[in-house]
Amino acid sequence: MLCYYVTGHGFGHAIRTTQVLQALPPDLPFILKTTAPERLFREELPGRDFEYSAAEYDCGCLQSDSVTVLKRETLTRYGEIARENTCRLPSEIAFLRESGVKCVVSDIASFPLLAASMAGVPSVAIANFTWHDIYADYVQTPEDALLLAHMASEYGTATLACLTPLSVSSVGDVFPNSECVPLVARRGRVIRGYLGAALGIPLGKKLALLYLGNWGLEIDWDALGAWDGWVFLVDRPVSQVVPPNVHVFDPSLWRYADVAASVDAVVSKAGYGTLTECIANSVPLIYLPRHGFAEHNALVLGMNNWGGGIEVSERNFFAGNWGTALDTALAARPDSTVYPTDGADVIAEILRSYCR
Repeated sequence: MLCYYVTGHGFGHAIRTTQVLQALPPDLPFILKTTAPERLFREELPGRDFEYSAAEYDCGCLQSDSVTVLKRETLTRYGEIARENTCRLPSEIAFLRESGVKCVVSDIASFPLLAASMAGVPSVAIANFTWHDIYADYVQTPEDALLLAHMASEYGTATLACLTPLSVSSVGDVFPNSECVPLVARRGRVIRGYLGAALGIPLGKKLALLYLGNWGLEIDWDALGAWDGWVFLVDRPVSQVVPPNVHVFDPSLWRYADVAASVDAVVSKAGYGTLTECIANSVPLIYLPRHGFAEHNALVLGMNNWGGGIEVSERNFFAGNWGTALDTALAARPDSTVYPTDGADVIAEILRSYCR
């Protein structure tokens, strides 16, 4: 039995989790404990039987939109959760023992690693950053510093940390044992012809997938009408009239990874999950920078090495002034050999060794 704890911050951690779980033998039972939506795991793991438990062990970053972090509110909320974790530690230890869990995996809350250690169960952290890395820039008071020191001590109980490419430089500092693994990324099938026919997209048009994030992005939709050689695909209704070259697709009918693999460019904020998917599918990423996120510089460095990242200033991004970026994306030649993407298989074998 495997027990997998997944942060609910964004969907990148959840998608990474599904790729690892897909690589595990279908007869290996597992429990998911997370606030990420159950439907996401059911969609990505069709036919797999597993137990899902809605549970919160960290809070990620609280945000007012897709690019703005509420730093004080984040630490305040995490402090509340940390106190709740302390109170439920005995019950979590009992749960792991009584459920016959052979290995705990965390992506990337610290508390489950401590619970596993005290239950006598090996644990594996999967990370390109830790919340200790992220919150280090938020510290303002001695109480904040104590909170982070406690978090570091919890991370330090992990049996092993699997560190992926695009990691922040300090990611391994809190772990006593770590191993570098290849990128874990979701690949899609190219379905461009089927997609174009179903959505009534004229032949010869270039396609761009817009990912707006959980909080959305306030784009000048009218401005996108100027790029008549392009069709922009979004996976949710837009609350205003949009130009004819903006098409909404139903994600329940079209697998998101397949759409991402079928376009000429993805347009989004700079996020780990979006970037790794672009790398795996060799699709350029036109991105809005996210200053204030500790992982941002690591992602930019990774995009520079890969050759497929095109940054657009905040002003031009929200104004829909994407012409230069779209042209650059068409000319980009990302190097798909820079980052091997078989990390899920590597991690799955590690987990199997602990579950035997």
